[in-house]
Amino acid sequence: MKFKQIVVSFCLLMVSAPVMAQVEVDTNSLFAKAKLLVDKNVVHGVDTNYIKASEYPWQVSVRTKVTQTELQIHSSIDGESIYDGEFFDPTFKATGNLDTDPRFRTDVSTSLGVKVGYKGISASYSFNVSGLKGRNLTLRSVGNWYSLNLRWHKFKMDTPTTHFAGQMYVRDDKDSPWSEEALPWSFTGDIPLDAAMRINTLMFDGFYIFNSKRFSYAAAYNQKTYQVRSAGSFIAGLTAYYADFNYRNSRNADFILMMDDISRLRQYQVSIGAGYAYNFVPAKGWLISAMFMPTISLLNRTKVNLCTTNAKEVDQRHADDWADLDYADEYEVLSQSSHSRNNRVALNTAARLSITYNWDRYFINANGQFNNYNFKHRAMHGHLNDWYIHASFGVRL
Repeated sequence: MKFKQIVVSFCLLMVSAPVMAQVEVDTNSLFAKAKLLVDKNVVHGVDTNYIKASEYPWQVSVRTKVTQTELQIHSSIDGESIYDGEFFDPTFKATGNLDTDPRFRTDVSTSLGVKVGYKGISASYSFNVSGLKGRNLTLRSVGNWYSLNLRWHKFKMDTPTTHFAGQMYVRDDKDSPWSEEALPWSFTGDIPLDAAMRINTLMFDGFYIFNSKRFSYAAAYNQKTYQVRSAGSFIAGLTAYYADFNYRNSRNADFILMMDDISRLRQYQVSIGAGYAYNFVPAKGWLISAMFMPTISLLNRTKVNLCTTNAKEVDQRHADDWADLDYADEYEVLSQSSHSRNNRVALNTAARLSITYNWDRYFINANGQFNNYNFKHRAMHGHLNDWYIHASFGVRL
């Protein structure tokens, strides 16, 4: 059953009543000088009253990752241009704005993997065991005075939970007069797309650590060092974000019509910020680390592709049998134009939390991150939420 058909069915009712393997590469000290890879003291130049190195150069750990992504879109179009009382059912006619809010949420995905590290470099491999089928690639570099993190995520989603809201005039039959007042209606439910939306995201963050002599970011996120006394540091950094939401498929013509003729949206955002990170050592072996960095965008740009469709004409041809017939193959989508616009300055935050317990040779760690990015173009706007939690158990050799 088509996207619009389901909407119409519920309108009448209301009125009458991503396993694919994931690969992660962790290159801690990627940009450090090559000689540091064989340097026995990986914490050279730091205050050893606060930061200590392990006497064991190798690290092997078993890791798990839990992640979820959510995309929410809002579109507002002229309701009568879609439901004008001429087809589907002549007893109702929309008026004013028709608000459509599809919410795509992936299943919580879990992956398992193994990580092997030697002093300042490490590599890991993981694979999905449940949830979303998709691809992930993560590159990470952590040094005494910096942290760099790049994550690419590619996946598909096809069943949004969609909320509709609008107003409509009603009548008993096609020969009766319309009601004097429009009646409000709304509906929320799972409505699958005929063709899945393809999503690509690329997220980068990097920051400079001012108090690198006493504060070790590596102690919290790759356990190559020990933070033995509590310390914090001001940080300054840069974040960048790119997302591509593409549902341009002829079978999605009715959905494109609902989305104000937008068939593809790309978002570019670059921000700078400053914040603070703190390593708290409540007892021997324990480490609780938190980082918070507000950012302000230097670049916040949206690009959209607009299309024309024959969705309304095809729907009209099947006014009498739309409930029982799948005719999505008759839809056509033609490229119309593309537009770019600069959006207002955006305020975002980068936040992380990590908890570690160290024995002499063993360690356990859990750390997580949450990202929120917003986009807007004409009457369409929305946001992308992305979070993950890493957990690992490792041994030093």
